Amino acid sequence: MKKIGILGGTFSPVHNGHLYIAKEAYQQLGLDELWLMPVGIPPHKQQETAVTRYDRLAMCRLAIKELPFARVREDEIHSDGANYTYQTMEYLTKQYPEDSFYFILGEDSLRMFRSWMHPERIAAKATIVAAVRSMQHEYKMKQLKQLTEEYSAFYHSRFLLLDTGFKDISSTQIRRILEKAEHTNEEGEYLLQALPNEVLSYIKEHRLYQSSYMDGIYEAADDKKEITPGKRYKQLQKKLQKDLKPSRYQHTLGVAYTAASLAMRYGYPMEVAYVAGLLHDCAKYMTPQELIKYCKKHDLAITDSEYESPQLLHAKAGACKAQEDYGITDPEILHAILYHTTGCPGMNLLDKIIFTADYIEPNRCEAPRLTEIRRTAFTKLDQAVSMILFDTLQYLQETGKNMDETTQRTYEYYKKEVTL
Repeated sequence: MKKIGILGGTFSPVHNGHLYIAKEAYQQLGLDELWLMPVGIPPHKQQETAVTRYDRLAMCRLAIKELPFARVREDEIHSDGANYTYQTMEYLTKQYPEDSFYFILGEDSLRMFRSWMHPERIAAKATIVAAVRSMQHEYKMKQLKQLTEEYSAFYHSRFLLLDTGFKDISSTQIRRILEKAEHTNEEGEYLLQALPNEVLSYIKEHRLYQSSYMDGIYEAADDKKEITPGKRYKQLQKKLQKDLKPSRYQHTLGVAYTAASLAMRYGYPMEVAYVAGLLHDCAKYMTPQELIKYCKKHDLAITDSEYESPQLLHAKAGACKAQEDYGITDPEILHAILYHTTGCPGMNLLDKIIFTADYIEPNRCEAPRLTEIRRTAFTKLDQAVSMILFDTLQYLQETGKNMDETTQRTYEYYKKEVTL
C-alpha cells in the first residue's frame, strides 16, 4: 500500500512554487510518491491557448527531473473535453484500490471546494490537503483550520492543512513578463527565481507566451494590426518572385512549407518558421562578384574559403538583406538565415528547422538517403541534422568542392549529441 500525493493544475507554466509544495507534501505527509497531473482542457477553459497541453506536459517532465519521488501522469492531458477532479479520483482509486490518495490544492481552492463538481465524490476518494503559507495572519489561519474541520464533518472525510513558507509565485506574473519582447533586470531575475532552469530554457526555445509572433516580421507600417499573416506572406512572396529564378523560387516555397510543417511538429511558432523559410535564399540571385561587393559594403567578414567560393556568402548576405530589404527585425529569423547552409554548434530550434527544411523540401530529389532523413526529421530533429551534415561533408570531399570550416565544426558537435 502506497501513500500517493496528487498535485493537479494547468501548470502554465509549472514553476518553483509548485515544486516546493510537492517537496513539502512529500516530507510532511510521509508520501511514497507525488504525482504531478496537468489537465488537458480545464473545466473553466473550454479551448486551448497558443501554449498547448503538450507544451505544459513537456515542461512538467522537465521540472521534476531532480525530484526522484515525483512523476508526471497523463490521465487528464489527452482528454478533449472538460476534466473534472471527481472523475479522475474515481478512476485512480479503481486502478489502485490498495493505495491511499492525498489530493493537494491551494487555499483559494479550499475555500471554493463546495462549488466544485461533486465535491462529495472527491472527498470520498482522497484526503484533501490545502497548501497554505505559514506567514499568514493568525486570524486567517484560524479561519482555514475551522474550514477544514467543517468540511471534515460535512463530507465525512479528512481535510488537512499543509504548512508551507515559500514565497508565493504567480503564474500570471510569469506570463506577463514572458509576453514582453525585452525584460528589465528585475523581471529577468524574477524569472530565474520562479522557474526551473530547464523549464525557462524550454519556454525561450519554443517562444511560448509571447504576445505576438509577428512583431519581428512586419515591414514598417502605420498600423500593423491591419497586416494579417496571410497578407504578409503574399508581400514577401511577390518580392521574392521578382528577384529569384523560377526554380529557386519554387525551392523557396518548398522550404517555407516544410519549415512550417516542422515547426508544427516541434512546437515552434509556425508563422516565424514560414517567413524564415521564405527568406533563407533571398540573396541567392546575386552573382559571386555582387556577393563579395555587398558583404564588403556592409562590413561582413569574408573568410578565405568564401573568397574562393563566393556562393557561400549568400547566407551571410541573405541575413543582412532580410533586415535591410524585407524589414525583418526578428533575431531568430536572421540567425537561421545566416546559418542555414553550414549550421553552427548549438543551434536553436528555428536554426535546426530551417537547416533541415532546406535539405528535405519536396523539390529536392538527388541527395543520398533523402527518404530516411525526411522521416527522421519528423521524429528526431537533432539526428536528422547530424545525418545531413555527414552526407554534406561526404559530398564535398568526393567532389573536391570548397568546404566551410563551420560545417565541419557543426558536424563534430552534433556527432556527440546523437548516435546514428
